[in-house]
Amino acid sequence: MRLLRVIFAGVQSLLAALLVAGGAFVPAWYAHVAIDNALAPTWVYGCVALLVLVSASVVMVLLSKAWRGIPPLKD
Repeated sequence: MRLLRVIFAGVQSLLAALLVAGGAFVPAWYAHVAIDNALAPTWVYGCVALLVLVSASVVMVLLSKAWRGIPPLKD
């Protein structure tokens, strides 16, 4: 029973990491495309970089939790 709980917690953390990555990196990509096509000013790259850095750190934490079998909302 413990093994099943650990596997389920790991899958939850992996899905949370994928959700965060999709929710952050897709808008960052579209912002990059908008800047390349001159639809947005170049200073938006700063916001995009901040979004990517914060999101990447959250994704890395969630992936490490998935590897250890810890649910995404536990410490």
